[in-house]
Amino acid sequence: MLSTTDKEIRLRQVYRELNRKFEEEETQRKAKKNNIPYINLFGFPIDAAALSLLPRTEASDAGVVVFFKEGRNLKLGILDLNENIKRLINKLSGESYYVEVYQISQSSFAHVLDSYSTIISVARKSQEIKIKPDDKNLEASSLKQLGTKLAASSASEMIDVILGSALNLESSDVHIEPEAGGIKLRYRMDGVLQDISMLPKDVHHQLISRIKILSRLKLNITKTPQDGSFSLTYSNQPVDVRVSVLPSAFGESIVMRLLRQDKGALKFEELGLNGVAAKKLLAEMEKPNGMIVTTGPTGSGKTTTLYAILSKLNEPGVKIITLEDPVEYKIPGITQTPVDERAGLTFAAGLRSILRQDPDIVMVGEMRDLETAEIGCQAALTGHIVLSTLHTNDAAGAIPRLLDLGVKPFVLAPAINAVIAQRLVRKICTECKKSYELSPQLRARVEMILSSIPKNSGAAVPQELKFYHSVGCQACRGLGYKGRIGVYELFTINDEIEKLILKGATHTEVKASAIASGMITMAQDGILKALAGITDVEEVFRVTEE
Repeated sequence: MLSTTDKEIRLRQVYRELNRKFEEEETQRKAKKNNIPYINLFGFPIDAAALSLLPRTEASDAGVVVFFKEGRNLKLGILDLNENIKRLINKLSGESYYVEVYQISQSSFAHVLDSYSTIISVARKSQEIKIKPDDKNLEASSLKQLGTKLAASSASEMIDVILGSALNLESSDVHIEPEAGGIKLRYRMDGVLQDISMLPKDVHHQLISRIKILSRLKLNITKTPQDGSFSLTYSNQPVDVRVSVLPSAFGESIVMRLLRQDKGALKFEELGLNGVAAKKLLAEMEKPNGMIVTTGPTGSGKTTTLYAILSKLNEPGVKIITLEDPVEYKIPGITQTPVDERAGLTFAAGLRSILRQDPDIVMVGEMRDLETAEIGCQAALTGHIVLSTLHTNDAAGAIPRLLDLGVKPFVLAPAINAVIAQRLVRKICTECKKSYELSPQLRARVEMILSSIPKNSGAAVPQELKFYHSVGCQACRGLGYKGRIGVYELFTINDEIEKLILKGATHTEVKASAIASGMITMAQDGILKALAGITDVEEVFRVTEE
């Protein structure tokens, strides 16, 4: 049973809703009479760029609000078309704005005026972020100490400390995840998410608002996903931050990807490709045409490998054009084109246009469909080096994947030169590295993998099997790992594999032929790196799943 007070509150709410409904209906009739369109601004996404064109006092006095701005297009909501508003429209038109006028109700008008305090005020507080790596606020000897420091920070300085400490720790992503008891903050470090802190729940709104303002996202849209970006300065170098906002049960969840331009692309020699595999790839890169494909799941370093190959091939007299989604690192001397599917610039359409630009080398971010794959193969057959990526579990899986997309075997066989599969393993910390004994089961597993390395691979397996791990220290923040390196498997197309492609070979057949020709698997490459003291066996098995 509702109490008398509850009934009164419910009745007042019903009357308010009815009055607003009648008011909006009356405003629609008024709009029809004045021959201008009508709009209800409750729930309409209004941002600071629109509101800031007209101060709140002027908007209130004139009975007009600017509720939409995109480029030079403006939309104004008015109560009545009076002389003040006509002068404002003429003024904006004189500033090269294209102005559309809409009839709004008194309630809509009051709602937008109220938005000034929540939108404009937050926008003014969100200035450009400049971070110094040696800032005392960012210092922490361990992740636990950093978490304690963050939890004690004021809401106004928290986003600077979050981003600055993430950059100091060389994190690739920052996760802000609201939960029932607070806000979980996590950093992705060397490919693994690490818990940093549980922040107080009352700072969530201010954190989200500031990030949204920086990213030019709508503050009053909270029920649908949004994507944006902003830039900051770290150690006098620009950092691009890609932002994804997703509604969740306890509020909006945010992930920020940090793209540091000061890191740039790795050199080819730093990738971790060794021995025969590196020699084979270099030989294929020297050919005047053909396709080189890298495969692996998201976050396995495929794009980094392609950037390293491009940097190696980037010489005077060579024209290189890339098509990426998005451009992650800018390489001097290379034309890099971002994909924009909303504007019709897909991988396939972009690749067609690129080939009319007379390139020597083309990089296509990903082969997602038959059209892109076919154009890429044709380009490889007509005098271009083509680099691209695929999502497959191993190198041998690239061939049936391209055939499944619909590429004709007689086109694919002569077009493709080499296939690389890769994963990223964490490197053990050199400061606290020590040798250790594997368990009998783990050692037997390692010995079985090493015994299957092909004799013609050129890999040298040490007589004495010695393994290392790191226990954790201040240098690695107690994690035991610092930095990452690739583990690879690579095969080139020989006569045997070309015949298999022409007959539509299966994954198993291609893999068997590649191993017979000397291919080392990712697990074998990883174990050899563990024997060299670069990583540990547990990390290799975690990443390669073998």
